[in-house]
Formats: sequence, structure tokens, C-alpha cells
Amino acid sequence: MSEKEKPKSDIEDVMKAETRRGRRPIDIEEKRKRAARLREMNNLLKIETEEEFLAAMRAFGPPEDSEEFQAALRVWRGGPGS
Repeated sequence: MSEKEKPKSDIEDVMKAETRRGRRPIDIEEKRKRAARLREMNNLLKIETEEEFLAAMRAFGPPEDSEEFQAALRVWRGGPGS
């Protein structure tokens, strides 16, 4: 596991929050959720067939007519705007 992949400790989270004292607060839990979602999307983009990708995206959550779903499909296909 590389340095970037090591899970952060609670102490690091508290230190980060304290260094931002007096500035706009950061939502540590929201940052964790976003990072997890990005990791999940990265795994989805590694799927080899479009049929499997579409099934995984449907299970992942966003509706097919959403911009998030369409953008992910464009990126997976490697088309314009990806």
C-alpha cells in the first residue's frame, strides 16, 4: 500500500480540522463519502463490456437519464466530452 493509499487516522482528521480553525469548516464525513464514491466510480470504469458497465451503473444509483449517468457512460466509452 503506497503512502497515498494509506487510510487516514482520526488524529490526522482532527489535526486538519484544527488547522482550519477560523476558516470555513470542512465536513470530514462528506469528504470520506466523496472519496469512497470516486473509488467506486473508478472501479466501474474498469469494467470491460458496456452491458456489464450499464448494469453496474444502474446498481450504483444514478438514474439513466441523469447527467451523472450519461457523463460516466461517455467517459467509459472514451467519447467526446470525456
